[in-house]
Amino acid sequence: MIPLQIWGTKYSVPASWNELTRAQLLGVMGILYGSPECPPLPPRLRLLAVLSGVPVAQLLALPAVQCVQLYAATDFVFDEQQRLTEQLLPELQALGSRVRWVGPRSSFRNLLFGEFIFADTYFRAWSTHRSAQALDWFLATLYRPLVPGLGPSDVRWQGDRREPFNEHRTEYLAQTLTRIPDAQKLAIATWYRGCRGQLEQEFPEVFEVHEADAGSAQQAGDWGRVLRKLSGGAFGTLEQTSRQHARTILAEMQDLARDYAKAKRST
Repeated sequence: MIPLQIWGTKYSVPASWNELTRAQLLGVMGILYGSPECPPLPPRLRLLAVLSGVPVAQLLALPAVQCVQLYAATDFVFDEQQRLTEQLLPELQALGSRVRWVGPRSSFRNLLFGEFIFADTYFRAWSTHRSAQALDWFLATLYRPLVPGLGPSDVRWQGDRREPFNEHRTEYLAQTLTRIPDAQKLAIATWYRGCRGQLEQEFPEVFEVHEADAGSAQQAGDWGRVLRKLSGGAFGTLEQTSRQHARTILAEMQDLARDYAKAKRST
C-alpha cells in the first residue's frame, strides 16, 4: 500500500491489483470500460479517487501539478506486468436468483484441467470476437452453484464448494449468469487474464506450443487435443485426466516438452 496525505488526511492506496478490494476493482472496471462521466473527468483522476477514497472535489481542489503527480499511484492499472491473481469475487449473485454462484480460488488453485479447457476456449472467443454469449459461457464454466453443506467435514469434500463441472450444463447455467452486472463480468475476465498470465510464466514451453498451434488453422490451439494425448497414461482415462488439477497437467506437459527438447538437441 502507498501512503498519501491530502488536505491533512492520511490515505492508503493499493500498489498492485492484488491489494484492491472488491469495491475498488469494480470501480476500476467502471472507469476503464464504462460510459464517460458528464462533465468528463480525466480517467486517471477518477481512478485515483476510487483507489484512494479521496473525494473527486478534494482532488480537483489541489494544485494541478500536485494532482498530476499523484496519478503515478494508478500506474499499476496500465502495467501489463502487473496481474490480478487474488480472487476478489469468490461469489456472485445474479439478479432474480437466490443461487450462490461460487468461482475458483485465487491463482486457479482448485481449477481442474477439464474446466480450464472450456473456460480458456470461451475466454479466447470473447477476447477475439467480443461475443456476449462466449463471455456468459465462460462465466458459467468457472462459476457454478454452491453445493449446500459441502465442506471439509463432508466425505465428498475435494477442496471445491462448487457443483462438479459438467460441460453439458454450461448453456443452461449461462442463462442465469447473463444477468450478472457487466462490471463483475469484466472483473472476472481481468482476474482470469491475470491467472492465465501467471500460468504462462510458470509453464512457458506449454503455452508457447499452444499459442503456436492457435495460429494454425488445423489445430486451432486445441487444448482438447492435449487432453486426448495425455489420457490413457499416468492420469487414467479421458474423464479421469480432465478431473486432474490444471497445474498438475500443465506441469506434466512442461516436463514432456523439456524432455523432447533435450532429446532433440542430443541427436
